[in-house]
Amino acid sequence: MELKEIGERVARERAQAGLSQRELAVRAELSQPTLARIETGERRALTLAELDRIAVTLEIPLTLLTKGNPVRERMQVAARASEGVEEELKQAERQVGEILALDDRLDRFVPDGRHAGRQRAAWQRRASVPVVDAEQEGRALADKVRERLGLGLGPVSDIADLVESAIGLDTAALELPEGVSGFTALDPDRDVTIAVVRTLDVPERQRFSLAHEVGHVLLSDSVATHRLDGRRTPAERRCDAFARHLLAPAEGVRRWMECLTVAEPGRKECAMAARHYGVSLPVLLIQCKELGLLTDAQAERIKGPTGRELAWTYGWGPQYVVECEAAARVRPPRRIMERAVEAYRAGRIGVRAIAALSVADPRATERELHEAGIHPPQSPPSGRVDVHTLLARRGRSARRPTNPPEDGQEQRSE
Repeated sequence: MELKEIGERVARERAQAGLSQRELAVRAELSQPTLARIETGERRALTLAELDRIAVTLEIPLTLLTKGNPVRERMQVAARASEGVEEELKQAERQVGEILALDDRLDRFVPDGRHAGRQRAAWQRRASVPVVDAEQEGRALADKVRERLGLGLGPVSDIADLVESAIGLDTAALELPEGVSGFTALDPDRDVTIAVVRTLDVPERQRFSLAHEVGHVLLSDSVATHRLDGRRTPAERRCDAFARHLLAPAEGVRRWMECLTVAEPGRKECAMAARHYGVSLPVLLIQCKELGLLTDAQAERIKGPTGRELAWTYGWGPQYVVECEAAARVRPPRRIMERAVEAYRAGRIGVRAIAALSVADPRATERELHEAGIHPPQSPPSGRVDVHTLLARRGRSARRPTNPPEDGQEQRSE
């Protein structure tokens, strides 16, 4: 066995379970120094009985420690990223892989039923189709989604909530590396798809990125990687059009401008319309040009200020600051967070697993849960096992193997 790789898996699965080294060591009948040496790969000998005790305590298959996590291996990913960011992409994959692995682990404690997968399938195309007219195809899909959801011509107040509740697609905002703007991960065996965007201090850009990722999923091309090297692929342009028309429907923009009763929309009118629909000024200007409300030259004169400058210039600066702060925070998938809290309430996982989802301090997370009236059982399952039973399961002698001499002192002193 590759002891270093096994140790890394033990540490990773312990973190997923939300246990400290001391907690896992006690429950698995090991000393904390022994477990620490196992996790770093410094242990000179490691028996299957010891590994099995750890696996049983964590309530995972033994093969998860000896062979690795199949979820991460089968995960299919697609990132909207710049060229030359291979290492950043790998880091992003690991982040999303950890979330999918936790969701897989929660299946042992919290029945899911895969309702979200069936719900999402009702919205998706059965197979990806080549792009013929990116603008018209993106708009047609956005109009269809708006009609089915009864959105009319109004704004989408919370795109993440809408997508998760109505379409059944998991979404998240994570601290993705620079150069990775969007990320879609699929676990084909469990039919789970997560659309991820970067945490940003520009809420309108984050909303657009998420709508863009949703377009890839609904068009069934979400696991085809699209590199952004300055030349947008046809599939990218189609999803840009989908996001633009989903968030700021053309007819809605037209009627908004008509209500302003101005001969020619200026910067203030366009900024107000962009604010209403929660999109950036450049996105709103594209819609205005498509509608014939502005010429290219007029749009060029209007564009320039950032969303923050527009907000303070036209009166919604304080609200914009709050929105920026929210967009800059990690937001885990709601469905997975709900399942994790249910497992925590039942004493099946520790608070660290929940804190890891939102990249929060475990003590702060525990305090928040406590104040919400959510507590684990007073005496959570210990996970302690009868070693004789474990050995008997393998048809071996019922006599427990003796630990190497180096660990004798470790067992006597924490």
